[in-house]
Amino acid sequence: MDLGLPGGIITYDYRNKAERPATAEIPRPLRVVQWNIERGYKLDAVISTLEKLDADILCLQEIDIGNERSGGENHGQIIAQRLGLNGGIAIEFQELRSPCRNIEQQGGGIHGNAVYSKFDMAFRVIDHAHQPYNWPRDGALLGEPRTGRRCTLVAEVSVPKRPPVLAYSAHFECFTGIIGRVGQLCDLLLDSRNMAASRPHQLVFGDLNTFAHSLARFSPKYANGWYRFRTLGMSEPEWWMKNILSWYADDGDNNRRLNDEGLPGNLRFSDEILRAAINPGWFDPFDTVKDITISNHAGWMTAKADWAFVRQFSVVRHWMENRDFDAADHRCLVLEIEYAHPEILDEHRTMIRRIAHDLELRRTTRMWAWCSLAAATVLSCIAVRLARSSMVSGLARK
Repeated sequence: MDLGLPGGIITYDYRNKAERPATAEIPRPLRVVQWNIERGYKLDAVISTLEKLDADILCLQEIDIGNERSGGENHGQIIAQRLGLNGGIAIEFQELRSPCRNIEQQGGGIHGNAVYSKFDMAFRVIDHAHQPYNWPRDGALLGEPRTGRRCTLVAEVSVPKRPPVLAYSAHFECFTGIIGRVGQLCDLLLDSRNMAASRPHQLVFGDLNTFAHSLARFSPKYANGWYRFRTLGMSEPEWWMKNILSWYADDGDNNRRLNDEGLPGNLRFSDEILRAAINPGWFDPFDTVKDITISNHAGWMTAKADWAFVRQFSVVRHWMENRDFDAADHRCLVLEIEYAHPEILDEHRTMIRRIAHDLELRRTTRMWAWCSLAAATVLSCIAVRLARSSMVSGLARK
């Protein structure tokens, strides 16, 4: 099997152009999908789900090619072939075969992110400037020796008789914390903003691993840095919504909200991050709190780890597949979208700001409730202590 190197792109095209010409107009809203397929451990179940959806554009993460853990097969090619699609895979990592890996983790191949479509596409790769985990140096410490870096695949999709769509398929680092992922998010925010004038219709999809809360907050492996405790009362997705996604260009050229956390100067976000952390018009229709996409450790660690941002599209309908996690450890996000005029950017901005405001009120309510509970507990302990002292004193006088 001919394997590429990290940072490269592999493409496949198994479309039946005679049966479904690439120039045929779509009679319905575009159907688009976001899904981390968990290395294709259950590839048949994944493909069965995708066949039923018959999506026009699919952004998938954790595509395995030639790895022992997933049968040594070329999943990138198999998905394109069985679904009859055009596709590209950005190679993130070369998974090294090693005795320190168990059977479920054994490598020997490559691993990356993909975009598939019924339409023609041109690809490029964003090599993230922010790499919070050094995999070539430290991967063996996690039992996963590998070479390569986090990168995002960008596909310019030529939708017939419609403007092109810019589709991003991203997979952010999980072995870091909020600070590390904010850097990777800003890499995409900046690219999206730079492309918005010429390519206003965008899909920014991915497993962004936003789970530095709940039990993960106490694990330096999954949530390192000061922010794992400074965000008490909020999940990481809520923090993103309040501090980044609700900041727009009309709020200022620098996202001052990021450095309103009262941290000392050496722990603050850089000027580069502040300039990039501006929402260029992204909108995710899924609920930041309720629509969780992963659930681990018997439900004790849940999160909205997967995001489906659209730019200058109206969302007709959206839902989740794989709700019981039978096919993969992430739920599959499905949207039906239609092209929209620029005015929808204002509508989405108003909605996001309202959501962010409500989340902040919810956090304040939570913190007051926790403080009240803590105060009541302390007072109860003092009252019990005083009661015991009084009883002891009474007995002594007798």
